[in-house]
Amino acid sequence: MKIKKLLDNTLNFIFNRFVEVINVAIVIMGILLLISLLSYSSEDPNFIFPEGTIIKNIIGFRGGFIADLFYQSLGFISLLIPFTFIFTGSYIFFTKKIFLIIESLFYITLYSLFGSLFFSIFYPSAFKLYINGNGGFVGKYIENIFINFSI
Repeated sequence: MKIKKLLDNTLNFIFNRFVEVINVAIVIMGILLLISLLSYSSEDPNFIFPEGTIIKNIIGFRGGFIADLFYQSLGFISLLIPFTFIFTGSYIFFTKKIFLIIESLFYITLYSLFGSLFFSIFYPSAFKLYINGNGGFVGKYIENIFINFSI
């Protein structure tokens, strides 16, 4: 009986430390993504502009590339994604409910789609995101489908 209890305690301890490590990684990823998105510059090298330009993003080339990917695909709604990662990671760290990650990813998908559609319909012109607008190309695509479906 003592061996079974020791084995259960050891497995529980290892599982809790594994969950904590994953959640710390999620929080760090959220913080780095937030820094990358906040220090975004449209002149950074990305898919469209050449690579010979000076990088203005704090994270560097990878941060500018990731920020451009998020802003051009989802628009300004992508600023909520790092906050979701930070809050979800810290909440799971204290509660040890690992399945909240899946629920969080589901809600990220939902509010990203609806938020991109919202920004594409109600705030289409952009000064900072002049290629795809405030809703990104996902918002434009959903808007086109929505308009074609409603007509």
